[in-house]
Amino acid sequence: MDKPLELELRELLAGITPLPPDFASDTDLLDALALESAQIMEFVMEVEDRFDIIIDQRQLADVRNVAQLAALVSKAVT
Repeated sequence: MDKPLELELRELLAGITPLPPDFASDTDLLDALALESAQIMEFVMEVEDRFDIIIDQRQLADVRNVAQLAALVSKAVT
């Protein structure tokens, strides 16, 4: 059985930065996790590689949390 998309994204993110115990899918990646732009770009590249997709940078600009990224990735893979 395949993992839920948000869980896969959280696992990829955990490979880049330690996640706090209270990390939720709606946690703001920039503010709450204090990710730097280089970490965000590394995460996006990991996501693109994992799902064999290209994420439109204009759409990515509106993404603030894993739930929003999951929705974007879901559209790209279908």
